[in-house]
Amino acid sequence: MVEGVARPAPTGKQTTLRRQVLAWLCWPLLVLWSVSSVIDYDIANRFVNLAYDRALLEAALDIGRQVKVMQDRIYVDLPEVAVQMLQSRESGRLYYVVTGPRNEYITGEPDLPAPPDPFSGRVNYYDETYHARPVRIVTLQLPIETGKSEGTVMVQVAENRAARDEFARQILFRMVLPQALLILVTALTLWYAVGRGLAPLGALRREIENRSHRDLSALPEQQAPQEVRPLIHAMNELLERLSLTLAAQQRFIADAAHQLRTPIAGLKTQTELALRQTPPGEAHATLRQLRSAAEQTTRLVNQLLSLARAEPPVGRVQITDVIDLRQLIREVTSEWVPRAIERNVDLGFDAESQVAAVAGDPFLLREMLNNLLDNAVRYTQPGGQVTVRVGRVQGGAMVSIEDNGPGIPDSERSRVFERFYRVLGTGAEGCGLGLAIVSEIAQSHGAHVTLTPGAGGIGTIATIVFPAIAHERAA
Repeated sequence: MVEGVARPAPTGKQTTLRRQVLAWLCWPLLVLWSVSSVIDYDIANRFVNLAYDRALLEAALDIGRQVKVMQDRIYVDLPEVAVQMLQSRESGRLYYVVTGPRNEYITGEPDLPAPPDPFSGRVNYYDETYHARPVRIVTLQLPIETGKSEGTVMVQVAENRAARDEFARQILFRMVLPQALLILVTALTLWYAVGRGLAPLGALRREIENRSHRDLSALPEQQAPQEVRPLIHAMNELLERLSLTLAAQQRFIADAAHQLRTPIAGLKTQTELALRQTPPGEAHATLRQLRSAAEQTTRLVNQLLSLARAEPPVGRVQITDVIDLRQLIREVTSEWVPRAIERNVDLGFDAESQVAAVAGDPFLLREMLNNLLDNAVRYTQPGGQVTVRVGRVQGGAMVSIEDNGPGIPDSERSRVFERFYRVLGTGAEGCGLGLAIVSEIAQSHGAHVTLTPGAGGIGTIATIVFPAIAHERAA
């Protein structure tokens, strides 16, 4: 019988409920953050352009104030200090040009790009490329009077866009970074909150994982969230139906085996009577075969009854007593001495002086030991040895039965606990239920059964280790 069921390894496509909930909550936040970043950049760009455009216009107005007319000649009276200030501004150098009423060049950069057509208004802004760099240009028209006519002087001031673009990015960064940190904190808070909200599911998962396959009692619903209670209720209903089904199956096996005992016992008795009354011959040989078949059937029925008793006690409470394991094993081993002598097998018993007590059902433990000794004596060749040992290990109790028989191949050690499975080629009679009964009884007592090769790789050692908690509770 296999102790547990292997769980499938998680794949990359599997995801958790927490991740799904977090994804559904965080994706909208990320989308909103992206849209907000675009809007914030547009707002920052507008405000930066507005501030820089005003500063650019102030520079144009300062230059316009220095436009003079003398003897019908227009000139710009810019001191050297003012020119140096225009060329060494912190935000970047300013380029300017001043043209007269008939677009004649007065001063500044003559190759500064002209304003686009149509030109309207006193002040105009436009973007151009100057010296292979993007620039922002303001155009200011100033009315002026010469000696014989009136006209306008156009002042153009250009500024590299790199400074304002960098300033806009800094503003955007300072606006977006707190939002990103806020989203991160929100995501961590959601992760923690969803984890706390799903904690009852984790507790339910651990409850189911730690349960024995024998425990079909109802799962607790009190601490579960309202949304999970229908699921737990449905699982409890399934467990209840499964308990009823298993109980009916156990009753059927027990009743069928019990009902078979009487006719088989009668058949065996009549066969033995016929053997005494029938003279030797073919009929006598047939009757011996019939008696052997009846004995095997009787053994099978008895083992079916033992297996039914050893299976999970659905609907009833398992008997638990404090048992002196040394005394119990000594009594069982003594009962098998005649059988061992009959097969010419040396049956020995070795026990430590310390107390080896366990909590369990004495009838089932006796049945488990009987099946182990039956296997050891049955499969050990005449002249062989079987040794029973009992002691303590890591605070618990340990029982081992060693024989020097043919042993069990490594490839079949895990399968011999399956029901009706037998190792071929041994030549011994059996139905393949002995070790299955041993495994069921051991599991019902929280014990663990292992099969290992004997000394020198000859024979088999069956070891049963009872957990320390069972031993401490019994003590």
